[in-house]
Amino acid sequence: MTGISDQARVDEVAPGDLVVLDVPGDEGVGAREYKVVFVDRSDATVTLTVETDDGQTFDAVLPGDTVVSRAMESKWESEQSPTAEEN
Repeated sequence: MTGISDQARVDEVAPGDLVVLDVPGDEGVGAREYKVVFVDRSDATVTLTVETDDGQTFDAVLPGDTVVSRAMESKWESEQSPTAEEN
């Protein structure tokens, strides 16, 4: 896992964030880290489309007030980042 940095309500999560979720039916692995690729907010729930380490995606439907652990640094590690770090 990378450095999960803070706690946030799931309705504050954005694509590119890394979140820790315990998703029932995900091979019984318990809480693990996922990359958020899409967020759909409705009246009472938030549907996160998340990506696993092997590139598979699935939807996790959560109450909008659910608190999750998240890190936002993944947004800035992209090759498309305007502030790319030169080595």
